[in-house]
Parts: sequence; C-alpha cells; structure tokens
Amino acid sequence: MAFLKEDSAFTHVIAIDFGTGASGYGIAPRIVEPGQKPRIEVFNPCDDSDDQKTSTAILFDDNGNFIAFGQHALQRYAEMLDDEETAMLFQTYKMHLLHMDHNAKSVDNRDLPLMRVIAESLRYISEKALEKLQEQVGKVVSTKIRWVLTVPALWSEEHKHFMRKAAIQAGIIEDLNAPNLLLCLEPEGASIQCREDSEDSLKNQMIKGTTVMVLDCGGGTVDITIHKLTSNPDEKFLCEELLPSSGGCEWGSKYVDLYFEQFLADFFGEELYAVYRQNAMARLDILKHFEMLKRKFNPGVEERSRLQLSYLGEELSATRLGELVKEHNKKFDAQLHIKQRGASSIDLPAPLMNSFFKPLFDNIKSKVKQLIEQAEQKVSPVNFIFMVGGFSESPFLKSEIKKNFEEGFNINVLVPRRPQVSVIRGACMFGLNPRSITSRISKMTYGINTLTTFDPTRHPEEKKVVIEGEDFCEDVFDAFVRKGEAVGIDEVHVKTYCPVRARQTVMRIIFYCTAEENANFVDDDTVKQLGELSIDIGRPFQSVDDKTVKVTLLFGATHIYATATNREGTEIRNCEFKFECAGAN
Repeated sequence: MAFLKEDSAFTHVIAIDFGTGASGYGIAPRIVEPGQKPRIEVFNPCDDSDDQKTSTAILFDDNGNFIAFGQHALQRYAEMLDDEETAMLFQTYKMHLLHMDHNAKSVDNRDLPLMRVIAESLRYISEKALEKLQEQVGKVVSTKIRWVLTVPALWSEEHKHFMRKAAIQAGIIEDLNAPNLLLCLEPEGASIQCREDSEDSLKNQMIKGTTVMVLDCGGGTVDITIHKLTSNPDEKFLCEELLPSSGGCEWGSKYVDLYFEQFLADFFGEELYAVYRQNAMARLDILKHFEMLKRKFNPGVEERSRLQLSYLGEELSATRLGELVKEHNKKFDAQLHIKQRGASSIDLPAPLMNSFFKPLFDNIKSKVKQLIEQAEQKVSPVNFIFMVGGFSESPFLKSEIKKNFEEGFNINVLVPRRPQVSVIRGACMFGLNPRSITSRISKMTYGINTLTTFDPTRHPEEKKVVIEGEDFCEDVFDAFVRKGEAVGIDEVHVKTYCPVRARQTVMRIIFYCTAEENANFVDDDTVKQLGELSIDIGRPFQSVDDKTVKVTLLFGATHIYATATNREGTEIRNCEFKFECAGAN
C-alpha cells in the first residue's frame, strides 16, 4: 500500500483522539512479543487527574496567542475572570468543522480561524505525547513515529483533508501525503479494540464470520459501522465493512446541552437568559453541573435531578427564582413541574430531563434498527453491538439500546469497561496493523470529467463538440468507484493523462462525486465538484509526450490518496489534492 511506510520504519505508534468534548492520546511500541497483546498506554494530555482524557478546551489571549489547553485552560480562564482579565476560551469547536466554518467562536463570542484553533490543539497534544515517550525511552526520533489521528466515520473527504492540513500546521507532519500520519475512523478503531481487548470467554465467541456493529457515541457525532470478522480469535485481527458507515453528525452528548439551554431560555426569559449567556463563567459552571446530572441520569432510577443555579449570584435572587418556577409550572402539565430547593436550586423531574435526550435517542434507535434490518436482508444478522465513546457511559442510553435490541433482535449489547478510551486504544492497534480493515464500502460515487465518442441515441445534442472533424460528447462522468461498492485497501485505479498544450507546466485533473450510484454528466444536479489534483509536469520546452503522467488513486483507505509518476516512473513530489469545499482554511 503506497501510503504506508514499512513497519520496520517506525518504533512507536502515537494515536491522538481529538474529540468534541474530551481528548487524549495513546502510545504503543511497534514490537509485540509473540502471543502477547500490544502494550498500549492511554494518557491525559494535561496529566492533572486520574481521567485518561481532558476537556477539549483551548485558551488564547486577546491577541490570539496560545495560553493553555484542556482542564488547564478552564482553570486559567476562571482565574483570569476572577482577576478581571480577558481571554478567549474555545470549547466544542470541533463541531464547527461540520459546516466547514472559517472561524471558531469563543465562549464570549469572539472569533479566531478554526484552522489555528485546531492546529494549536493538536500541537499541544502531540508535544505532550512526545515528552511522555521521551520519559519512557529516552531519545525519540520523530521520523520513527507513526502518528494516528482519529476522525468521525461520517466526515467527508474535505474534513479529513482539513485535519491533515492542521497536522502540518501543528508540526506533526511536513506534507499532506506524509506516510507517517494515518487517519483512523473512530468506530473502526473501536471495532478492533472491542474484540482484541475482550476477555477470552467473549473473544472466543467472536469467530470468523461474526457480524459486529460498533455504536460510537461521542460528544458531537454518533458513528455506526458494521463489520464482518474475517479472522478467528487466535489470528491477527481482520475484518471487512459490510455497509457504509452511518449515523448522525448532530446526535452526540453536546446536543443534550443544546436542548437543556433551550429549556433555560424558556425558563429564564429573554432578559435573564441574556445575562446567563454573557456571564461566561456562570454559564460554564452551570453546564459543568448539568454534565454531572446528565452522566448519571436514568429515568428508571432518578425521579428528580437537582440543578444548582447559584453561579448567577445576585442576578437570580431566591424570590425571583420562585417566580420563575411558578411561571413555568403554569405553562406545563404536572409531570413537568419544577420544584424550588432552597435559595438557588431547582429539581428537574425525570420527564423534563428525558426531553433533553429524547430527540437524540429517537434518531439513534431508528438508525440502529434500520442498519440491523439492512444487514440482515443484504448480508447477515448482527451478532453483537458494542457501545463505545463517552456518551455510551450514560445509563439512560445503555438501557435504551439494550431494551430495544437485546430483547427485540436477540443481539448481545456490550459496553467496554472504559468506553471513552476504546477509540484511543483501537487507534493504536490500527496504527500497529493498518491492514486490519481489509475493505470498505464506498459512500459516494467518484469520477472525473471526460470526453467520449458522441452517440446520438444516448447523448443530448447540446453536449456534442467537434474536435478535428470527429464528434465527441463532453462533460461525461467517468466513474472510478461507485457508491455501495466494496473497495479493498490495496485496490488502486490508474489513469494516464497528457497535457493539452506542450507549454503547460501544471496539469489540473478535476474530480467529482455524487451520492447516487450512477451519473451521466458532471453537471447533473446530483453531482458536485470534489476538488482537483494539481500536478507539476515540468518545464515549458518539454514535449507533450515527456509530460505524460500516470495518476494512481486509492479509494479503500480512510481517505482518498493520489500520487502521480512521470514517464520514467519517478513520483512527482509537487502533486496535491485540493478540495473545492475545504472552506475552513
């Protein structure tokens, strides 16, 4: 596989799990003793608690200079506010990538370029990882590290391209095609970890032919993959993707916070809610308190959840709180009634708490059911569901998935002991064995714009062009890979291209994609321009034949990979895939 260095070229794998709500990293030495599991250690980048991940938060001064990351950023921000200093704190900024926003918004509504915010986050984590490795082994040669960066399976090629560019700015790699950085799809990493880290009694049930669904519930996204195991427990892990990865980009735990804040907007009223939004520290404290309630909430056990609002101080007196409770209770049925507790707390009834989760859970359960049925109809029934990711620690979510799919579909639903680090551990395993996922299902149809001989029975007249006396059809969509096709990780597509004019020094090959299995023309409504491959093809005085290039495309890896070689077979270094929609630069 062209984009991989030989295993002997590196000494360690360092995997970075950059999450919406929390981030961490793992380290694994390449050499694994025969019969032993890989020695993987997971670390908190801030090294300040027993938690193996830290909050994904980053702090900059008013001039945009980095101050702190993670829990350190939250603590430093609180100290600065106490001292009446100002700074820009960013949280949940990974979610800006969903819409390819140019800027990230701080908690006090100021902007910095999203690329800078994410690159500085990756820089901090990667530097801490190298420091930790140096503590363990002494001198570290950075070129001997195989880096792995986790990304949601739902992300597009544009998102993945953005993360590789961020890794360059972070100093992790030097160029986009650097072979020492792999992208690991989060549920794929978890899929590897769930079998390889299982107790022997469970691992021995996951034999060749077993179908496994991984439900990766994080802070921003919920990713779902279905894999068929193609190796036995005593063999090196191998699997193939059975259905395209799926899920929801806005189903993660942070969206529970969104519904909670919609409730606060209604409960507080416009004036007090504006105060809440402007008081950054009070808002952070209330959301932090709600996070604790959210994590332990289980409607079968918790009848009421007590929310502390004292962080608003004098802005919310006991009398005013009592008035707000009365106003709320007048508007809603008894089951949604709130009770005031003391001067600054309220008890939220279980049905109200449930309403913050329900829209997300309905989407998750519906999608899981749909994929189980598709797997059964097209391939084979699902045998196991593994729930991973921080949101999978929610007792409410666990009980909902178990209730709906263990009993209704006779599927074993399992949650690893530490679901929030499953992805990191799995990403390390993926770095040690990138060929563990032997094939993937293409989520799109990919192709280029080409000319073909004009056929009046198939081609519209307006597409006809005459070149040197011959009729051609222009704008024809020439597909490399079609949606739904299984693509092997080593499966390559090779095309040869010649420049139109001898004086050309750069060749641009435009790529297109569509969510349909088939497309006729690149200007069809369903087709969009994905990007272009820009290739340096030599000097103006060289002949057209001398500038012929062979382009090799790989669609079965975790991202589209392209290389170009000249007539002599030498790889052209100045070859870059530029994405049309990569707006967050």
